[in-house]
Amino acid sequence: MPKGENKHVCCRCNMALGVRDYYKSYSHMFSEGHLPICKTCFSALFDQYAADYQSLKKALQRMCMAFDLYYDETLFESCESNRDTLVGNYIRKLNMKQNANKTFDTSIAEGFDVLSGEKRVKGSKNKKIAIVDEYGNEQDEEVKVSSKDLEKWGMGLEPDDYRALNDHYKFLKNANPNCDNNQEIFIMDLCYTKMQQLKAVREGRIDDYNKLTESYRKSFTQAGLKTTSDEMKTADDCWSAWVNSVSQYTPEEFYKNKELYKDFDWLGDYYERFAVRPLRNLQTGTTDRDKEFFVKEDEDGDDYD
Repeated sequence: MPKGENKHVCCRCNMALGVRDYYKSYSHMFSEGHLPICKTCFSALFDQYAADYQSLKKALQRMCMAFDLYYDETLFESCESNRDTLVGNYIRKLNMKQNANKTFDTSIAEGFDVLSGEKRVKGSKNKKIAIVDEYGNEQDEEVKVSSKDLEKWGMGLEPDDYRALNDHYKFLKNANPNCDNNQEIFIMDLCYTKMQQLKAVREGRIDDYNKLTESYRKSFTQAGLKTTSDEMKTADDCWSAWVNSVSQYTPEEFYKNKELYKDFDWLGDYYERFAVRPLRNLQTGTTDRDKEFFVKEDEDGDDYD
């Protein structure tokens, strides 16, 4: 610490630390130009909220709200989605020239909805969308995310994001049931891209949507995937549909007479006659002759009167 540097007491750990141990702030609530909480405590509090909310996004929104920091969805998504580096990357981008003097009030002015945690689309009304079941009964909006989805798609996403990922994954897998490991990786990436497309549509980011659509198209083509399965393609083909029905109820692998198609191409018979038979005669001394191409004993010319 440089000589003569003033120390500031952290509002959480009560330790006297130098200015370098605090994040910069543009808020008028903090006259000294930095947050009242040290970097270590800030990160610890962020981790606590991330564990409580099961969402890095919501945890960051809560921290920005509490300490009057500017929150921007695009800025958040541009940061590395790693809990250990997210805070540092986000604050570093807040200190860029284009974000100078921005606070949480700026986020609200830009349409950030404090209650929903989403940015309202310009011209839209803040209406509650009721979730109903097939019988018309309104359901609880709180959706629990399964541990299986967390393991598969990672943490930090919204329940709607997990639903979109699972729905698109099911669609692609149904259309490509026999995909290999490389195609499986592409399918996972395409699901993430589709999720980002839906977000871009909801937030009115048309340019981002067009870029994501182009990226999706290229990845889909590169992976060699299909939008419909082969079974669906042949559904209108009368012959294929008939063969498919026969295969479904009377599989080709099952026959009452097991010998019926045992050697349909005669390869087995050929091998027995011209490979096994001569070798057997050579090893055992037998005189087996071919059933079609042979000379009768009375015609072989070996016997003379």
